[in-house]
Parts: sequence; C-alpha cells; structure tokens
Amino acid sequence: MPGLMQELISARPDAVVAVGPAIGPAGASSRTVPVITFGFDPIELGFAASYARPGGNVTGVVILFGELEAKRFSLLMEAAPDRRRIAALVPTRNGANEATLRKAAEGLGVELLVFLAASPSDYPAAFAAMRAQGSEALVIGATPQFQRDGKQLAALALEAKLPTVCEWAEMAHAGCLIGYGPSRTALRKRMADQIAKIFRGTAPGDIPIERPTVFEFALNLKIAKSLDLIVPPALLTRADEVIE
Repeated sequence: MPGLMQELISARPDAVVAVGPAIGPAGASSRTVPVITFGFDPIELGFAASYARPGGNVTGVVILFGELEAKRFSLLMEAAPDRRRIAALVPTRNGANEATLRKAAEGLGVELLVFLAASPSDYPAAFAAMRAQGSEALVIGATPQFQRDGKQLAALALEAKLPTVCEWAEMAHAGCLIGYGPSRTALRKRMADQIAKIFRGTAPGDIPIERPTVFEFALNLKIAKSLDLIVPPALLTRADEVIE
C-alpha cells in the first residue's frame, strides 16, 4: 500500500480519498495533498490535532470502532440474555478491538473467549475451538476481511448454534443475527461535502472531522428461529429492519 500511495501522489492529484487503513500511507506520503479519510481516526494516527480543527492536510469521517463494538456487544446480550460465555472473532490478538470487547464483557458480567482468524483458512479451526470451549454467542469483530466473508462466517456460526452480531446492518442479510453500524451512505455524503469544500478552496485543516450520527440496526428473525432463540419484543421494535 505505501508503494501504491506514492504512485498516486506522484500523479499530483487534487485530493486523495483514503478508506480504512489507507489513511496511514496517505498521511505519510504527503503533508500538502488534501487527504479525506473514511474510517480510521486521523487523530489517533497523528495526522490531525482535533476533530473541530484538524490543522493539517487530513480531514474526513471517522467510525468510532471502540464505541460501536461495545454497542454491538450489548445488543447481542439483549437478544440472548441467558448466554454467559461469549466468543469474539478477531484478526489479531491484543488489538484495540479485543481490549474494547473485554471491557464490554466485564461491564455486562459475562465471560469473553477470544479466537483468532487472521485469514479465511483459520475459520474452521476457530469455530471448532469455539464449540470445544462451550461458546454460547459470537461477536464477529469489525474488519474489512470479516465483512467480505460475512456469509461464510454466518454459516459457520449457524452450524455451531451461535447467535451473532456483525459490523454492518446489511450483514444481517448474509446470515448474522444482528447487524449494527453507521449508515455508510450518510457518511459518504458527508465526505463528498468535504471534498466539495476543498475544491472550492477551503483548507482540509479547517474542515471538521465528522463522526457518525445515523446508525442502522437490522435483525434476522429467520436466524433467530433457526437457533430457537426468542428475541425480546422490545429489541424487535428498536430494529430499523426485521428480516422475516
């Protein structure tokens, strides 16, 4: 990715849109070309001073991964309140996602079992380990890899009789019990507005970094029935979409 970003910068673009982990190479490749990020927090990476006044050449929209992981965890526990041993599938050990999930589990009074799947070849062994350790529900971590493989992961979870919560609302259509996340359409529209401001002459450092304000919550009732899970009516009424 750093090589690709250098190639982009050498083409002298008016702006670079950096999605997810691309923000690192984009921010490191130029301090003058405007960079509009989508996903990762440029403040945490040292490319911006604050949300209100970024101050450098990077602005964009951020997804608050830690807060959202905790919210997803709580939704899963509302859907399956009797489950006490909760598995978490993560791509790397001891990352920010794992720390957030451990804190959420502690607050909810449940046991967290963490399983690593760095690539799709790790999925069968991870789910076998979940079954062996008595996992009762599953949080599928927020990563591009797990989003891409959502249908495969949901099928493995259903086979293991595990209710799941996933990163995006549309992942409920792939077979997750719950999908919860920001509206990417809304975030991309905000990012488009930021790009328009840059093209009209506003410095990116003067354009506030935006955070999600619109969230989508989908619940797959077909999966719940397959798992013999009775979802509390109060949770069903809060869902933006119920898949029947």
